[in-house]
Amino acid sequence: MLNARLALALSLCAAPACLETTFTPNPDYCGQHDGDAYCGRVTPDNPFCVLSTDSCYEQASLDYGGFGCVAERPTEECRQECGIGNGEDCDPTDPTVAESSSSSGSETEDSGTTVEPETDTEEPSSTTGPECSEAMPCVDPAAPFCVDGACTTCEATEVPDESCAMLDEALPLCVGTSCVQCTAEDATACGETTPLCDAEANTCVGCSFHEQCQDIDLPACNIATGACFSADAAAVTEVNGATDGAIATAVANVADGAEHTIVLTGGGGNNAIVVDGGKTIAIVSNGTTERVVQGSTGSPTVTVTGAGSTVYIHRLALTLNGDDVGISAEASGVLYADSTQVAQNSGGGITLAAGTSGFIRNCMVAGVATTSPAIQNSGATLEVLYSTLGRTANFGDPVLECSGGTTTVRNCIVVSETNAPGTEVDCPGVSIESSPERATQTPEDWFGAGFASGNYSLTAAGQTEFANIAIWELGDPPFDFDGDARPNIDGAMDYAGADTVP
Repeated sequence: MLNARLALALSLCAAPACLETTFTPNPDYCGQHDGDAYCGRVTPDNPFCVLSTDSCYEQASLDYGGFGCVAERPTEECRQECGIGNGEDCDPTDPTVAESSSSSGSETEDSGTTVEPETDTEEPSSTTGPECSEAMPCVDPAAPFCVDGACTTCEATEVPDESCAMLDEALPLCVGTSCVQCTAEDATACGETTPLCDAEANTCVGCSFHEQCQDIDLPACNIATGACFSADAAAVTEVNGATDGAIATAVANVADGAEHTIVLTGGGGNNAIVVDGGKTIAIVSNGTTERVVQGSTGSPTVTVTGAGSTVYIHRLALTLNGDDVGISAEASGVLYADSTQVAQNSGGGITLAAGTSGFIRNCMVAGVATTSPAIQNSGATLEVLYSTLGRTANFGDPVLECSGGTTTVRNCIVVSETNAPGTEVDCPGVSIESSPERATQTPEDWFGAGFASGNYSLTAAGQTEFANIAIWELGDPPFDFDGDARPNIDGAMDYAGADTVP
């Protein structure tokens, strides 16, 4: 809006006999700078400068941009194309500009009487004028804050973080010269599907691993969405896994379609766990050690089944199922298994039916002698990353077996205790990258005596055998099965399989 002096002059001209009047505009008036060029900079939608007279102001009344700038080109007699900011090349036509540029200390009326100039209580403007003011905000995103009449960056403000938050609540922190979402120390602005802070980019990002959420006191990661599972009491159940059936009962008590975390404080009990009804369930250890879950006779230890049903398994040992597999994905169910051992189950390790999905990372999965492979894909979408698949006392049957679907294996080890080389993988169309396949009658050399029980931790000889085969890529696990660090450098050579050090 106009300044008070300009508004008063207009009101005095309401009478019919009022003469054409010019005004001394505020310091931000475009004619006090370089006219059209000034308008183009500070109000791009209003690129024309008008003379500060009452009749010319009528042309500006509908589209006034705050500084004498208008959207439509004024008539020639009302244009202030130039301004005092144009220097010697300017031919100003605005009488006010001429007056403000004059070095004379007085004006002479037609009567010859010398009249002293009106005293102005405002501070005189410089020939260049201020860069910004309350009426003329900063428009450059790189310098959006007005400090002492100059546009600048957040660190020059009195309270940098508060200044950023007032400018954009989504970027509430000042780092260097920029407003950002978050820092390693403050991720308050992060949440929902981007709960974490990428400290290098100062940007909120989604989770990819359960440990990332647990580091901020949330129980698990919904890897499909990037959100962490809620820590609200209604969304978490702590279970002593040493009690037979306790885990299965806790999962069954979750409402269909709900998202819930089962946190195991102990292990060793027998369970037949079924995740169905469109539930999204995370079953995780409460610490860095695996919680043992034994299978109940007659069904898989864990079954995920039905459209929308998803199970996340983290730091468990699914073992000793007397007549079935450790994990079964059925009828469009989705399985995510991380840092988990599936071994010594008489029906084999993991089976995936047509139309299901399985994502296996940092896992050790064992088949059984002559009866069952470690993983059997019967038409699912399967991705296996940084895992070790094995099979004991094998007479030539595969460790990884497929009949349809798509299977991707990267940075893994597939090893069979056999004297029949070439049978480790029977999976038409499989994509295998940086994943050694080994047939040997002495797997203990590489994995120690634990190989028979599905413990595929490396010996020193195993380290030598499987070093510098895997290629770590961005997004890969930053740690191995035991939590030991991987290279975390894109393209770096690494150990294949679930383990890196003895």
